[in-house]
Amino acid sequence: MKTAKKNIFAIGIGGSGLSGLARMLQEMGHHVSGSDSSPDNAKKQVLRKIGIEIYPTHDASHIDKSIDEVIYSQAIPLTNPERQEAKRKKITSITYPQAVGKYLKDKTKVCIAGTHGKTTTTAMVASILLAAKKDPTVIVGSEVKELNNQNEHLGTSHLAVIETCEYKKSFLDIPPNILIITNIDFDHIDYYKTKARYDAAFLKYMKMVPKTGAIIYLKGEKTVEKLLKKVKHPLAIPVEVEKIKLHIPGLHNQKNASLALAVAKYLDVDPKVALKALLNFSGTKRRLEFIGKKGTTKIYDDYGHHPTEIKATLEAIRELYPKGKILTIFQPHQYSRTKAFLKDFATAFTQTDKLIVPNIYEARDTAKDKESVNITKLVSAINAHQPKKATDGNGIEETILFAKKNISAYDVIITMGAGNVNQICAALVR
Repeated sequence: MKTAKKNIFAIGIGGSGLSGLARMLQEMGHHVSGSDSSPDNAKKQVLRKIGIEIYPTHDASHIDKSIDEVIYSQAIPLTNPERQEAKRKKITSITYPQAVGKYLKDKTKVCIAGTHGKTTTTAMVASILLAAKKDPTVIVGSEVKELNNQNEHLGTSHLAVIETCEYKKSFLDIPPNILIITNIDFDHIDYYKTKARYDAAFLKYMKMVPKTGAIIYLKGEKTVEKLLKKVKHPLAIPVEVEKIKLHIPGLHNQKNASLALAVAKYLDVDPKVALKALLNFSGTKRRLEFIGKKGTTKIYDDYGHHPTEIKATLEAIRELYPKGKILTIFQPHQYSRTKAFLKDFATAFTQTDKLIVPNIYEARDTAKDKESVNITKLVSAINAHQPKKATDGNGIEETILFAKKNISAYDVIITMGAGNVNQICAALVR
């Protein structure tokens, strides 16, 4: 798509989504700069290498008269000084998903939505289409080997493969031509409050698929099937789970791969090419990612933070090591989520031998949220089902010391959570 070249400023440029979009916009010929106050990471380093200036603080002076457009992460509040200055200067300001919808509006968009598995499914679909020489544009929430270890690819074809997120109904800004729904399992309770509202957002998204497109879903996903009855789309394609010899373990990945194969079939990809791409697929960053070894102990890291994700990941790791002794270090993400899913967390860790909870990662939590739950309550709930399994790690540093001291007692150590718990596995393999 040809557009006038712009000076674009991205607030929260180091995030998983916006970092990829910033790189893509720079590749399109726009001039991109941005700000991000979080600790330095690999995504920012990649952006700097291609000439994108990144400020480590947020300041109104960064929004000067040369800026044509501001794109901001949805995690950035209206009180942010750069957003405030853009508003004062009447500079166009849009969210990350609005920008994706805007700059890829002329593409045939293959959108992957769902509570769990959308990152891996997006990466699988992208890998297949790249192997089939269809050269799609890709935006995904994690680094992918097949994308040169990046989270985006600017393709030359009419196709775009996009991971879309339901948080704050942001996926509604990216209208799909083809929609893949992995599953619908109540989440983002701080925003939606009720399951009915959560489901309603997915229903609205499903209704955006044009009659010339398709909705691809897993047969047996009850909430998806219930909503589809209300959508009445002329081409809703149910997918049976196939057994595929993947490099990555777990039933959940068999489901993801089955959806990816169904997309390939719909887009007329040679089945042999599609299957070979999946057989070569090695996963994405922070999705049951093998970090390294310390002695004979294998260290893994995973982004999972919802009880359903935790169960699936630990079942997969147990599939790999059926007789191994497993230590899980789980950092709950948000006090509000911890409270809402306390009963589900209590039964999510049956496949691990020992569990340590270093802390609860605070994100968008209110004072009331923080007063309502703590590590003691979570540990007690888990131990009520499996006595002495869970322990309070007393913070990241103390947990690192415990893990280092006891590392030889375990065959596998896995860190889990959407916060900064991956610091622990990094410390263990140094």
